[in-house]
Amino acid sequence: MKKYILITILAAAGLWSCNDDSLDASITVDSNFQSGDANGWIAGFAGYAATADSVQLDTVFATTLLPRGLDTTQYGYRILSRYSKGNMFSYIKKRVTGFTPNSPYEMVLQVDLATNYIADGPNSAVEKVTFKAGVSQLEPVTRLVSGIHTFNLDKGTGKQIGKDVLLSGSIASTRPDRLYYSSLRYTNDGQPVTVTANNKGEIWFYAGTDSDFKDTTIFYFDRIIARFKEL
Repeated sequence: MKKYILITILAAAGLWSCNDDSLDASITVDSNFQSGDANGWIAGFAGYAATADSVQLDTVFATTLLPRGLDTTQYGYRILSRYSKGNMFSYIKKRVTGFTPNSPYEMVLQVDLATNYIADGPNSAVEKVTFKAGVSQLEPVTRLVSGIHTFNLDKGTGKQIGKDVLLSGSIASTRPDRLYYSSLRYTNDGQPVTVTANNKGEIWFYAGTDSDFKDTTIFYFDRIIARFKEL
């Protein structure tokens, strides 16, 4: 089944829809990386030392055709990372505009993360890597702090969840054949959470993997959807 085009708007025309009784504005942002388009998502990496060399560190990101196990005629955002010396956060981020400045919204976030990792021991990638996603008024960025490339939002470390994380969980695939499997994850079990746009009418998204696995991991973001309703 083909994925939807970049952005699906829940209105007859334009971004917003209203009824005669009250403001009932809603918007759906739908990124599916169709035809290799990054849809405004930008990759970043954090947690590694400024002195890390190519023996210790490897990072690759690109939109590419999905692997076996998924629809190989469709595209996803592929993230490869390896840091042999410590924890590594590999993420993608996106800015969405057009919100009412400083206004609250109900939001449900859905992320389809494709993995081929299964739980096969205490030192496996499944035990060492945690999926995390969230939204922020601030742009998620990596900054150099005391010699470490550091993520600026509170994501927590490893399985610990920080205050800026709205969605988290296991990277485990349910396929025993180790082909890739896309798992749908929703904030708050599909129930809305409240987020507030910044004073420019922006909300920043991020989604990534927090890894203490010392070997290479490869993930595909298959689709990311956020549904908003103005309060």
